[in-house]
Amino acid sequence: MRREPYRRACARMTAPALGAVVTAVAVVAAVGGCSSSPRHSGPTAPPLPQTMQADSVASEEFGLLAGGGWAQAWDLWTAGARQVITQADFVRLNTECRPLLGVPYVIDTSTKVDPTTVRVDWHRAAATGSNTLVYQDGTWQFVPDPGSLTDYRLGVDKLVGQRRAAGSCH
Repeated sequence: MRREPYRRACARMTAPALGAVVTAVAVVAAVGGCSSSPRHSGPTAPPLPQTMQADSVASEEFGLLAGGGWAQAWDLWTAGARQVITQADFVRLNTECRPLLGVPYVIDTSTKVDPTTVRVDWHRAAATGSNTLVYQDGTWQFVPDPGSLTDYRLGVDKLVGQRRAAGSCH
């Protein structure tokens, strides 16, 4: 049997020599591990938003809308959109003039517009549309489409009346 050179060297190493090597390795590890200077210089940048998270928020929003989770859907909106209609009025609107429930929204495409903006194009039965999600305050937030925001500004009573006249309440 042939022995490798490193095995012969280790076999001939005396106990005191081996102890000295172990001590030297331990000292180097201890000194290197107790450095008082930081390993990173300067402030660390905040993590970049992940666009897959935006897609997840869009899917959650559409699932809530299709299933009647009005208050929870409103919670996913941007602060600016929430100022257009209160959560209570959004729930009231969709309770008094219930949209079609149970028909899922299907996201057709998701496009990264910039590092903090994602556009999703969707369809729901024969209807199609698009919405934007923006990364604000460390989270992805949903922006209702401009037409919906304009409708919400009319007020619940007037909007319910218009929707009933159009036959869009179920």
